[in-house]
Amino acid sequence: MAVSFATLDPRLSRDLRQLHVFLWDPLWTGSEERLRKDLLRGAASLDAFLKAGGRLRKHAAALAKPWSREHQGSALYELLDDLLGLTAATELVGKSKFREAVVRAEAVIESTSIGVCSTAKCFEIVEEWEARKIDFETYTRRLADALASKLVPQSDQFRRVLNAIHDLGSEWDVSASKAEQTLAARAATEGAAWCVIRSIAIRTILGEPPKVPEKDFGDLLERIVRRL
Repeated sequence: MAVSFATLDPRLSRDLRQLHVFLWDPLWTGSEERLRKDLLRGAASLDAFLKAGGRLRKHAAALAKPWSREHQGSALYELLDDLLGLTAATELVGKSKFREAVVRAEAVIESTSIGVCSTAKCFEIVEEWEARKIDFETYTRRLADALASKLVPQSDQFRRVLNAIHDLGSEWDVSASKAEQTLAARAATEGAAWCVIRSIAIRTILGEPPKVPEKDFGDLLERIVRRL
């Protein structure tokens, strides 16, 4: 039986939070098998909701086998967190909940930027930003500089799009017309999808491509964005 997004979103979000804790906290004491099953159930439900023809479900299953922190847990988190967040943004735009849509898109690009920092071996920037020692613009500037030093093209363009989406989320104009808010929310969602696919290209250039092929990830992102 198909699951509504209103049911799917909080359930899979909860499971992804558990996965994040599992990946980063060695003292986590939950059931790994239960968590794996819940995540795969959520992936199958999201696949059905997006009418993805099993592609999302199959990639999630491949990333969860064998199951371990050291294997592909972070890749599974990225796949599901990105796609769930962007799908939620499109749903919120459709319900005229524009600020909420931008907040979901903003969360996606923040997570995406952290993944790029990890691949670029400059995670200390993330730690400084999360500790509020630097603001987001300083964080993305230092990330862009790190990428440029590794000869990654368009690193400053990546920075500018990250900043634009973050600024929309943190400086939302509730007095703007409905048309303006609609376009802003759509732009944030599409921009976040671009950041995700660009991050895959960047990580590939750096020699650590994500486990899901760029074309497959891109096809799923396009399917989501077409819902706007």
